[in-house]
Amino acid sequence: MTGWPAMNVRRDCVVEYVWMPLVLMAGALVCVPARAVEGDTFTPYASYGVYYDDNLLRQPDYVRDSGTAVSDRWTRAAVGIRMDKEIGRQKLTADLSANHSDYDRFNQFNNDGRDLKANWNWVLGNQFSGNVGTSYLKDLTPFEDFRSLEPNMRVQQRNYVDASWRFHPSWEINTAYSHYDLRYELESQQPAERTLNTADIGIDYLARSGNKVGIVFRHSEGEYQYAPINAYSQNELKAKIDWQVTGKTFVQFLGGWAKREYTSNPQRDSSLPSARLTAYWQATSKTAVSLALWREIGATDNLSANYASNRGVSLASTWDATSKIRVDALLSAEKRDYNGVSIIQGLAPLDRADDYSRAALGITYKYSRHWNLRASVYRTQLDSNITSATYRNNGAMISTRYEF
Repeated sequence: MTGWPAMNVRRDCVVEYVWMPLVLMAGALVCVPARAVEGDTFTPYASYGVYYDDNLLRQPDYVRDSGTAVSDRWTRAAVGIRMDKEIGRQKLTADLSANHSDYDRFNQFNNDGRDLKANWNWVLGNQFSGNVGTSYLKDLTPFEDFRSLEPNMRVQQRNYVDASWRFHPSWEINTAYSHYDLRYELESQQPAERTLNTADIGIDYLARSGNKVGIVFRHSEGEYQYAPINAYSQNELKAKIDWQVTGKTFVQFLGGWAKREYTSNPQRDSSLPSARLTAYWQATSKTAVSLALWREIGATDNLSANYASNRGVSLASTWDATSKIRVDALLSAEKRDYNGVSIIQGLAPLDRADDYSRAALGITYKYSRHWNLRASVYRTQLDSNITSATYRNNGAMISTRYEF
């Protein structure tokens, strides 16, 4: 128990660090002349939803077939306020909310969550622009990531800043920096806590047509306070393309090479191609389709595997059936291959391969400008060569939101 006071001090400092950008943004608003803040858009809102999942704990079929209860129904209520304000060429946006969830069967999962996002989209002259922002999320760790009857709340915090300098009508330099922090309430999960610092620099060529081609270099540092054996640095060099193929079709590509090096265990180092392609198609005035393909290095904290190579595809679509009704659908599939390099003597390398799929269908009814209703159903499935990791689940939800 002697370590707890120091840890609490550390977390308090982290919280202060995350809230500081908000304090600065609030100060900027206070300093704006009164006439400039006329017409601010502050929108309070409230929402309520009922959810059901037939395999909340993500258990394999043999556990479900044994008669063990794994399904549950729960409700979630939330209140918040959204801001969207332009001051000259500057734009400030924010969304702050608090929520409470109640579970019928597994009431140990009842929890209070918070969600905060804020961004300042700044412009300076005709050559400089960028963003400064922060986000804070406190929620229950997804059961896909932590299958246990013990509740495990997590806190994710991110601060970021980016800037672009258009030093020539056809050329632009971009830089960015972000700090991400992940913490868990359960002491047993502390080895998975991490911070990630990421810095980017790149240059883009801007065609007269509006298309963009560029190159970006990214350096990341992953730090694990309670599991320094997992600390790593990663360098990526990628080409990026933003291309308006036709008036209705737009393509984005980011791909190249990623190299990860571990601080204390070079046998875990990896060097792999990494890429993501996304295509958007406005099929009709009421229908839009998006397709994504990716191959990326996935993070893993397992000491018997140094990374997961993830290859996936997703297809999403929206259809505005009427002026008040929108239908959306999603199909996605991902193959995850774990590289089995054990770093502890006597621990067998992890030889795991997963196939993950998800299908979802939703409908939103906009009753009025302030009030909407939404219902959706989904199915997810994970097939693994490790039997205990396999699961399938089906779920549904219905929710409503009112903006004042």
